[in-house]
Amino acid sequence: MKIPVIFVESPLGAVGYPGGLMQRSFVDSLSAESKRYLEVFWNWSDRLKSGVLDRLRSIFPSVEFEVYSVRYLEDVREIIDELRDSVGILVIDLQGGGDIIGQLAGLGKPMIVIAEALGGGADVLLSHGGYSMSVSESEYVHYLKSLDNYPILMVSTRRIDSEDALGKVRYLEVLDKLRNTHALIVVPGSKMAIWNTLNDVSRITGIKFSVIDGRDFVDRYYSKVGDEEAKPIAEAWVKGAYQYPDPDRQWPEVLKSARLYIAINRVLEDYKANAISIDCLGLRLINKVILDAWPCLAYMQLWLDGKYVPMCEADANSLIVALIGKYLLNTAGSATDPVTDELTGEVTYYHCYLPINPKPGIRLRYSIVPSHAGTRYAAVNVEFPINNEVTAVGLDASSRTMYIHTATVSGNELSAPACATKVIAKANVQQIKRRWGGGWHRVLFLGNHKQEFIEVAKLLGLKIVDENGELT
Repeated sequence: MKIPVIFVESPLGAVGYPGGLMQRSFVDSLSAESKRYLEVFWNWSDRLKSGVLDRLRSIFPSVEFEVYSVRYLEDVREIIDELRDSVGILVIDLQGGGDIIGQLAGLGKPMIVIAEALGGGADVLLSHGGYSMSVSESEYVHYLKSLDNYPILMVSTRRIDSEDALGKVRYLEVLDKLRNTHALIVVPGSKMAIWNTLNDVSRITGIKFSVIDGRDFVDRYYSKVGDEEAKPIAEAWVKGAYQYPDPDRQWPEVLKSARLYIAINRVLEDYKANAISIDCLGLRLINKVILDAWPCLAYMQLWLDGKYVPMCEADANSLIVALIGKYLLNTAGSATDPVTDELTGEVTYYHCYLPINPKPGIRLRYSIVPSHAGTRYAAVNVEFPINNEVTAVGLDASSRTMYIHTATVSGNELSAPACATKVIAKANVQQIKRRWGGGWHRVLFLGNHKQEFIEVAKLLGLKIVDENGELT
């Protein structure tokens, strides 16, 4: 992966000699004595550049950093064509780069700006509505009134070579991985209108989708897996379960889920894909069954394997959220249906499974139980650790909006109604209710990762709704 690194080192500004234009012709017209003042600044900036590059290469050894130094507005025009194919840009603002950053923003590329506070910190403050500039290039003109309107993440610090600052480059790695992701969506043939949603998601992330008719998936993959091949997998699931209360009724369904797990692996391998979402509800209607297996246990195992990312109900929006969690945080999350209890101030996040390995080194207790009042027999009840924070994230690609809130786990419920997993958490339910949008699903992650999702959403060009009401 290649990432352009642009050092903005305008010759005149707060660090060195203050005041003046950023055109090369203006600097060329200065006296030799005046130019010596500029050399003092550039010697300072060279030392910082060396430290930043050494640190970047240490933190991200697999990334090739393409280095540019921009001193004048004219320099941007000379390099802009070289930046067009990049997944994103890293800008190190060493001094007075506001107009230069505005020109780079005109590319519309995701851009991380790390400003040395003394030299570039004002650019970060003034970017929030403080700029009014024009950017001219060939046949178009951008009038940039606020960098807030662009996919730009800006950070001001005196420690620009710190891992806290430079580590944000991992967001660009995430965007690159999304752009190289191939996901399969398995739906009934009548639901091919799902392409509207898939196209919305692709425009934001660059992810490639393939849609497979559910009947074709059953005929070519699921029906080809026998019980004997699936039996060891099913037995291992049962052996690992804390509770398995009705073996006679549950075993046939658990075995079908194991067959489905094998079929999923084979279709992903054949399509050279690395993510999948099956419309489990649409393919198993009460009056029309196309796929007679539930994917909950299969998805649980896929997360344990660590090779593929699964998602419930052909939900491409939630699949993207789960992929971001995997690529950015190496954490596992899946869709839930949240409901609020306004008397207790709690949210119940329910679904028929959640990953039992939400973070490296953590394994949660699970049971294989009947769900939906005893009408399904291969659901998974997963118990989240009490008093731990969780982050719930939803995406609505059609409106380009990400919804985020956090809560603190207060309990787990094992009961017959609705889905098997019910994680209960304390939250500001009134704020959540007031700000809710973007459908029902929220992908649940163990831990407080709100800031990370806000920052990656910014680089994806998404609007952000903080359902806790902490952001305005």
